[in-house]
Amino acid sequence: MSTGQLALQFVVQLVVILITCRAIGALMPRIGQPRVIGEMIAGILLGPSLLGLVAPSIQLMLFPPESHGVLAAASQVGVVLYMFVVGMHLQTRFIKQAYRSAMLISLTGVIAPFLLGALVASALYADGRFFLAGVSRWQSVVYLGAAMSVTAFPVLARIIQERGISGTALGTLTLVAGAVSDMIAWILLGVVLASVDRSFDVAGFLASHAVFVAFVVGALLPRGTMTGLLSRRIEPIASNVLVPVFFTFSGFSTQLSLLWSVELLWLSMIVILVATAGKAVGCWGAARLAGLANREALAVGALMNARGLMELILLNIGLQRGLITPTLFTVMVIMTLVTTMAAGPLFEWIWRGSAEVPDAHGVAVR
Repeated sequence: MSTGQLALQFVVQLVVILITCRAIGALMPRIGQPRVIGEMIAGILLGPSLLGLVAPSIQLMLFPPESHGVLAAASQVGVVLYMFVVGMHLQTRFIKQAYRSAMLISLTGVIAPFLLGALVASALYADGRFFLAGVSRWQSVVYLGAAMSVTAFPVLARIIQERGISGTALGTLTLVAGAVSDMIAWILLGVVLASVDRSFDVAGFLASHAVFVAFVVGALLPRGTMTGLLSRRIEPIASNVLVPVFFTFSGFSTQLSLLWSVELLWLSMIVILVATAGKAVGCWGAARLAGLANREALAVGALMNARGLMELILLNIGLQRGLITPTLFTVMVIMTLVTTMAAGPLFEWIWRGSAEVPDAHGVAVR
């Protein structure tokens, strides 16, 4: 294809992607789910799992292999910009308000799923279907442990805002714990990526792992007029235009047909249970130790189990960097969808009837 043909192809693809994501995303609030869930599902439907299965000629016409490079580049730009905005949204005032309890919850919310993920990785390592040749046992353990530890801070923030608890003690505590958990998980990912690159150096890391760097730079920027302006300019383009391209490109790597065996379906269920036990149960236990009542502790566990876009970014990095196979990628995508979709309704069920609301100063009152 010529440059002009690739550009025209990308415009057509972008229109199809945005229409599909908007259509499915618009249905999600009706079933109590954030729009991002619909966008994740839309990406899978446009890939080989549905469109490529029922109408392979149409899928090939819309997304020919020679156009995947352009889609990959656009998706990476979108994710880098999005992660930069996510970093800017981390508020240090939250950490000051709920430091001790949040640290206990966030550390437990990383350590528990990390250890359980490490056990799963150890069990899968020798199989050959889940990690690529050349990946060491410790790399597989740290990578899958980090993948199990992620909390989708943007999805978490959206759920908390939509449920009207952003100014409450519970909302503040959970936001801090989610932010710290994400930062730890990304640091662990950085360790694995550095070990994979045998010629690792700081400049090379910055060049090849821009997603990680964008998140850190956004988090370190001083809050003020500049960050507000950057967020208003960048976020609409990244969230509404380029991130849906990322979901679609992720959908090309998600092959549900790989799971059509009893063994792999059982594995998917086990991964979902392990991820939930590590994150939700671990955070609930830590919240109880921090002095929260059982209802509040259960609510924290439910919210912290959301993974969403952050998990998909981490999984795509693992796939692109030659750490995991498409089979494990698909298993983990299913886990991501299930745990993220469960977070909102489970929180609603736990929190129904609670009297905690924010007062005029954003302080929780009963």
